[in-house]
This record gives sequence, structure tokens and C-alpha cells, in this order.
Amino acid sequence: MDKRHSLKTIQKRYAVLSVLLICMAGALCACGHKPKNFTELNLTITLTDAFRVTKNNNFDIYISSDDVVFSAVQETAQELEYAGYEIQSLKDYCEEILSLNSTSKDALKSRNNYYYFTNTRTVDKAKYTYVHCMFENGDSFWICEFACKSKNFNRLEDKILAWADSITFQ
Repeated sequence: MDKRHSLKTIQKRYAVLSVLLICMAGALCACGHKPKNFTELNLTITLTDAFRVTKNNNFDIYISSDDVVFSAVQETAQELEYAGYEIQSLKDYCEEILSLNSTSKDALKSRNNYYYFTNTRTVDKAKYTYVHCMFENGDSFWICEFACKSKNFNRLEDKILAWADSITFQ
């Protein structure tokens, strides 16, 4: 009888624990961040409501959350020409960005309507992973970057690429 009582007790505990876990999972999903569009200059990106627009003099666009920073810089063909670059295509622009980041051309990947590559750097003793996405819109080129702590990158990579996929220009 003690064994049967113990087995029933254990089954009840598992049932209660299962219900609690389901409730907790539901609560966590309900507290998740909702998609939110951000439009700055003529770029629109869908991130989440966890992000906030911030001013940063080094970037044309700077939007951050607790886990990820998104930044973007727009460069016109004319500005690049004045700076001494001979940029005729998005691929040329990508090659210059790779060179400036001391990154091999083999790292460049094509995705949808843009190219991207990743690299890792240490800043103030913390290791960060960057996803650099390059776009062309009219007579402008855009370098859009996502940055997160390297220890979180595997968890965030799919989200970052989905956010990059959402980038459109008006």
C-alpha cells in the first residue's frame, strides 16, 4: 500500500508540476515582445517593442534593446567618390566594407536583397559579435549593423537575420 500511495503521490506531483510549467510557458509567451516598425530617414525595419531609438553621433540610425543594438549609416555614391572610393555596385561597396573590417571576401554571404558577414571583436574586455548587412537604395549604400554579446549570438542569430530581412526603403 505504501508503494501505491507513493506512486499516486508522485503522479499527482508530476501532474501539478506539468500544469504549472504550462502556465509559466503561457505567461512567458504573453509577456513576449511584439513586433514594432521603426522608420528613420527612409529606412524601415521591424524589430520589437523592446527597442528604443537613441541618438548616436557616429550613426544615422541607432536603435537598441537590452540584448541587441541596430545601427545604420547611409552613404551616397557622391560622398563615396569624394572620399576616394570607386564604388560602382553593391558588391564593390561590400568589398570595401570587408577590407575596412580586415575580413576575407569569403565571409560575404548573399541573402534576399542584401549581402552580409559576421565578425567578432572585443570591446572593453567584452566579446561582441557583429552582423554587417549592406544594401543599395537608389544612389545610396547602407551599412546596417547588429551587435550583441557573443555569448548570446547563437540564440539571437535567427532573429537578427529576420530583422535584417525586414529592412525596406521608401
